Amino acid sequence: MKKTKTLPKLKAELQMIFNSYIRERDKDQPCISCGQYKPLQAGHFYTVKQYDGLRFDEDNVHGECAYCNLFDGMHLLNYAANLKNRIGEQRCAELEKRANQYKKDGYKWTRSELVGLIQYYKNKLKDK
Repeated sequence: MKKTKTLPKLKAELQMIFNSYIRERDKDQPCISCGQYKPLQAGHFYTVKQYDGLRFDEDNVHGECAYCNLFDGMHLLNYAANLKNRIGEQRCAELEKRANQYKKDGYKWTRSELVGLIQYYKNKLKDK
């Protein structure tokens, strides 16, 4: 009998795969916040803690150096400016709408959604 993974375990697995995809996608770009070429993490513009529904949103997550991502409390000022350059005004406005919608309605991840996204990002990593 196959044991079913819990939703938190599926979410953690997807987070690792998704973050790997973001680092691979952005590997030739500078840190979105400071502009320096350093090893990158997957930095969220809208935080996972407050916006879990945007956790796996590619427009919300970009390569960011560890210092900016973890220690620079002001990094979001530069992130915001550089995000507009990276994805454009329209996609930034759409991301903001999704964030406002999430704050209003919340979001619950489903098992099938997480399993599907795990496979989707595994495939995207293979294609890189």
